[in-house]
Amino acid sequence: MKICLWLCSLFCSSVFALPYSDTTDLVRTGRIVFNSQPSASDYRLVLSSIKKVNNQWRAKDKTIPGALLSRMTVELDERASYSDAKRQLQKDMAAASDFTPLFQCSGLDCGSSNAWANEILRVKQLYGMDSNQFYAVLGNQNSSQGETYVVWYLIQRGNGRIYLQQDIVRTGNSSATSDVSLALQPWFERLDQQSFFVVPGVALTGPEPVVAESSLELLAELIRQNPDRVLRLVGHDYSGGSFAERERRSLFYAQWLRDRLIDRDVAPKRLTAHGLANLAPAGRTGEARIEVVQD
Repeated sequence: MKICLWLCSLFCSSVFALPYSDTTDLVRTGRIVFNSQPSASDYRLVLSSIKKVNNQWRAKDKTIPGALLSRMTVELDERASYSDAKRQLQKDMAAASDFTPLFQCSGLDCGSSNAWANEILRVKQLYGMDSNQFYAVLGNQNSSQGETYVVWYLIQRGNGRIYLQQDIVRTGNSSATSDVSLALQPWFERLDQQSFFVVPGVALTGPEPVVAESSLELLAELIRQNPDRVLRLVGHDYSGGSFAERERRSLFYAQWLRDRLIDRDVAPKRLTAHGLANLAPAGRTGEARIEVVQD
C-alpha cells in the first residue's frame, strides 16, 4: 500500500519543468550520483540508434563545438519501476511545449547499452540491460539565446537499479563560447535561486587544483557584471589524511581560486576564502570541489 501511495504521489501529481532539476520529483526522490555545473566542452549529440560497423560504433550525430554542458546522473528510488519511469519521461516530453522531440528509441532498438555507457555518454553506471533502456533528445531553438538540447538516457542495470542520465547542452547563436551572456546565464540563475553553485572542471592532478580556463574567465566576468555581490569561495576536500589536513587543503583550494580571480582584475574585497574539509558529504563530487556562495 505504501508503495502504491508513493507511486501515485510521484507520477500522478508531480509538477515538472524541462530540463529536470534536483527538485523535480523523479530526481528528488532518488540519489544524485553526479551533478556538474555548466562548463565549455565539445559535445557529440547523437540523433539515432547506434550500430557497430567495422568494429566502430556509428550513429547519426553532430558535434557541437564549445557547448555549455551540464550533466546529472541519478539513481532512482528503489520503489520506482523502469516502465513507470519511462512512462513519466514520455509524458513530460509530450507536455513540454517549449521543447520538440528530435529522436527517441527504447529497448533493443537503441543498440548496445555497453556502448551508450562507455562510448557515447561515458558514464560507467549506465551499463545495463539492452531490453530496458530509453534514449531521447529534445531541442529548443531560441533565436535570441541560441539552442538548448536535453538528452535523457534511462537504464535498468542487472541488479535492478535504475539510472537516469540528463545532459543539458546550450549553444550560442554562432558559438557558445563567444556569447558570454548566454554562458553566464545558468550561473546567474543558480545564484538567484539557490545562492550557490559548484565551480565546474575542478580536478586534483598535483599539489594545486586544476580549473578549466573557460570556467575561470566566466567566473571573473560574472563577478565583474555583479558589482554589488560579495561572494565566498568554499573549498571541500575528500582525499586521505586527518581532518586537519583536509581542512588545510580545502582552504588552500579556495585561496588558490581567489588568487586566480584577482589576477583577472577582480577586486580582492569582493571575495573571501573558506575551507570545510569533508564536512559537506552530501554534495561530494570526486576528491575536491569549490563552491561559489553568495553572501
